Amino acid sequence: MAMRESVRTRCKERLETLSDAGLGPDEARREAITELRSAVGFERWCWPLTDPGSALATNGIAEFDLWPSLPRLIALEEHGDLTSKPGLALGRRASVSLNAATGGDLARSLRWQECLRPYGIGDELMTACRDRHGCWGSVELMRDSDEAPFGEDEVRLLHELSPTLGKLLRRSLPQSWPADRAEPTSLAPATLIVDAELRPTSWTPTARDWLAELSPPGAGAEMLPSAIYEIGTRVLTPPEAATELPASVRVRTWAGRWAAIEGAALEGAGHGHVAITMRAAATEEIFDLLCRTYDLTRRERQLVALVLDGLATRQLADALCISRHTVQDHLKAVFDKTGVRSRRELISHLSGT
Repeated sequence: MAMRESVRTRCKERLETLSDAGLGPDEARREAITELRSAVGFERWCWPLTDPGSALATNGIAEFDLWPSLPRLIALEEHGDLTSKPGLALGRRASVSLNAATGGDLARSLRWQECLRPYGIGDELMTACRDRHGCWGSVELMRDSDEAPFGEDEVRLLHELSPTLGKLLRRSLPQSWPADRAEPTSLAPATLIVDAELRPTSWTPTARDWLAELSPPGAGAEMLPSAIYEIGTRVLTPPEAATELPASVRVRTWAGRWAAIEGAALEGAGHGHVAITMRAAATEEIFDLLCRTYDLTRRERQLVALVLDGLATRQLADALCISRHTVQDHLKAVFDKTGVRSRRELISHLSGT
């Protein structure tokens, strides 16, 4: 049965309203799930946030019971199955169901066979939450094996909602970056080595400290942050199947630190293993992420980059070939978007200090 137009319209309007509600990421996602559930119908779900530049996970929330399969599920969502998150992040279609991708034969999906079927899950509907600034998350809706698969109209609705969901996530992120959080003590970079099965084999002394900051409270020691499984898989993906997405992610740790996680393949005796580096994010990495988050225009981004270099108003006007009045107009727009009140606050915020 085709979805009623009134249901589609209400869902779209409600999600647009949520994107303007000033909610934090967790609350925004849970409110959105309520709306999606009323329009589509499902029980279990998973919704990780992602770095918009790489589509790699930063953190996630979920209502499901397949935690033991999660590392393998994460790896297969990155590469090795009929559908993948990178494919949705970069492709023409932002949404796909396993039933449609397999032609109705779910057993063709390795991810379904290994990770979903053992828990009684049937069809899955995955959607990349992307806007013009990048992919901000991927929502995965799951139906039980005794339920009907997702229909084409439901897949189409989620595809149409992709930009709205991306905007919802993007606008929610600053709410999770409280300005009054105490600055964490410095932490030396760390390296974690994982094998071809993404199992840790060795690490440097500060790796445990980094993993403690990157893992959500209450996470078991045996479970690594999702990004590490995804980065390891991306690094090990054969060149002919690789995408242009980088094997790196920027994330705000639970201690309030801006961090970067990146991976590289090992050669020599470590061939087939991946080195995962965890370090403090560089100013330019934070600047790029925050410019995307706050929807800064190309001109606003140019202006702020020069402000971070210490240029005064007259110098800004000369460098950009605009009037000083226009400089002030641009700065006011940037202040409004970022919620700061002065250049000093702007410099501190957009440089991550």
